[in-house]
Amino acid sequence: MEVYWDVLVLENFVINYLILLVTAKFMRLRVSTLRLLTGAIVGALYVGFIILQPDLRVYYTTIAKILLSIFIIAITFSPRRIIQFIRTLAIFYISTFIFAGAAFAFLFFNEQGGFVRNGIAYVYGQSQWRMMVFSLITVGIIIKIFWEVIQSRLIKEKLLVPVKISFDNRVIDLSALIDTGNSLKDPLTNIPVMVVEFNALQELLPQEIKGIFAGAQENDLNYVTTIISKSKWFSRFRLIPFCSLGKENGMLIGFKPDFIEIGEVEDRRDIKNVIVGIYNRSLSSNEEYKALLGPELVA
Repeated sequence: MEVYWDVLVLENFVINYLILLVTAKFMRLRVSTLRLLTGAIVGALYVGFIILQPDLRVYYTTIAKILLSIFIIAITFSPRRIIQFIRTLAIFYISTFIFAGAAFAFLFFNEQGGFVRNGIAYVYGQSQWRMMVFSLITVGIIIKIFWEVIQSRLIKEKLLVPVKISFDNRVIDLSALIDTGNSLKDPLTNIPVMVVEFNALQELLPQEIKGIFAGAQENDLNYVTTIISKSKWFSRFRLIPFCSLGKENGMLIGFKPDFIEIGEVEDRRDIKNVIVGIYNRSLSSNEEYKALLGPELVA
């Protein structure tokens, strides 16, 4: 089989560039095109060198390839801290393995065949560029799925916070979602409103208020105002208009808690100027959270 040195080097240059580009995207690093091209050229020249010098076995060793990877990361990204360097190197290897897996898949399905030697894939016939296109499509799909999973997990970890609510010397704990679209406020005091599921609040609420929601009468304004006006907690309850949560021109029953605490134990914040709005439906389809917090409450 004839091996064209220039074609092989060009193929590796393109793949190396894409691997480095993916690494930069995952690490959210701003890298100039010139640096990406330089790193890709170094990797491609290494492949060309070991083809031209097949007797120099030292360049085929694992240590040589690791040192090459370190050198490529150093000249492409120039990480300033060792932790960042290690993370970048790890993402670089993960990206490389994804591309390598796509290349192996192509070799398996390619009718003309091919083989791998010393870490380099050789393809028979005129399939080199088809392999590259196939690899790019496969890698694009894998990375898109992988990225969406990571982003989803990071968002959940960042936006879900533990909350403690106290009312009438009783306390409940629940998980809340920081909702950037929640700017709901009490129209009388301009205090931000935290929306919480009724089911999560039952232990705190007076019996007469629980009866409103148990009978699904929270939208009957006359009935609600009559019940609240007769409650000994009259001064702590509010009626809050809203235009969200799947309903136009709705009304939430809210109350002033003793306090709420937001965050983990080590960085918990005590907040008193807040209204808790009672929502008689589920806020999360998978029960991950029971309340919605406006960003103003966690700023």
